[in-house]
Amino acid sequence: MDDFIATVRLAGDTKPTELLTFGKTPEEIVDNIVLMANVEFLYHIKRKKDGELWDFDAEVEPLREIRSLIEKTNGELGFSISFNEDNNENKLN
Repeated sequence: MDDFIATVRLAGDTKPTELLTFGKTPEEIVDNIVLMANVEFLYHIKRKKDGELWDFDAEVEPLREIRSLIEKTNGELGFSISFNEDNNENKLN
């Protein structure tokens, strides 16, 4: 298991907060963040041992909705994801 730092925005806050979390993969860390009801926005996660960074700059609620659908269908859910670039005011860069 590795240590990760997740940079998030918590409900009611206007500034980012760093949370220390643990997991084997970045996907596991994102799932951990999605399960934290107080987290509204995920900026990025960083693995402490090598500094590798994964940027998200995304609201967490849509991920919660997807997770809920997966749970309701016992993992029998199929979907596709497309990425586009936008000028989101929540980006940290």
